[in-house]
Amino acid sequence: MTLTAEGTSRYVQAGDVKIHYHEAGDGPTVVAIHGGAPGAFGWGNFGRNMDALSQHFRMIIVDLPGYGKSDKPSVTGGAFGFYANIFKDFLDALNIEKAHVMGMAMGAGAAMMMALNYPERVDRLVLVSAAGGPILFQPQPSEGSKIVAGYYRGEGPTPEKMRKYLEVMMYDKSLITDELVAERYEASIDPETMDRAPGGRTGDRPVLESVWKDMDRIRAKTLVVWGRDNRLRSYDSALFMLNQIPDVQVHIFGKTGLWVPWERSTEFNRLVTGFLSDS
Repeated sequence: MTLTAEGTSRYVQAGDVKIHYHEAGDGPTVVAIHGGAPGAFGWGNFGRNMDALSQHFRMIIVDLPGYGKSDKPSVTGGAFGFYANIFKDFLDALNIEKAHVMGMAMGAGAAMMMALNYPERVDRLVLVSAAGGPILFQPQPSEGSKIVAGYYRGEGPTPEKMRKYLEVMMYDKSLITDELVAERYEASIDPETMDRAPGGRTGDRPVLESVWKDMDRIRAKTLVVWGRDNRLRSYDSALFMLNQIPDVQVHIFGKTGLWVPWERSTEFNRLVTGFLSDS
């Protein structure tokens, strides 16, 4: 039976923050943390991977605080550390002693901070198009970063702005359906998200810590995944991680943008399953 967002939906109180998440499957726990772009939410980023990965793992896809159906608290201090603390409480609330942690973009920054601040709680890391590393050669701000920064400005969100963002985020434009644009756009204009989410119309943009300065202290076995054609964060960041994280491997897909789990879902599922299952 195909898993659905509604059928896997759950809530739990993690310290002072109520977290919405999706859960399915048995086996070692994998916590998947989505990115922080407009309209992002857990199922939207990783729902396409849930069926395959839940056949091997207890898959938990979270909504970041500030996104989706999770609470939208004000971010205090650095965002990655703020999220890491909440997800430590999240593991406590679900009585999970240790988990694999998979993050994309901003979610990967939070995953790395969990591995740094709570190494005893993190088994292995999967980092997709990770924030928190230096961009060595790509002009800054990148093309994609400009589009993200302008999404809530001016006349505010529109379906046309969302489509333009998705066209930058993905290499294969045939995957950008009207349904996908509408789903992301509707998520981006949720009133509470507009008012309180990090990076929303009135929300303050959170400070993102320079995790790259401490990557050499990450002890978790790590898989770094990137798309060669990522127009938000170029793959030189992946090569930097290859040199800095002690126990690491890197996989870069050609003809692929930032959203690797969506564009390369079959290959991504196989890659992650092999990495997390390999003793």
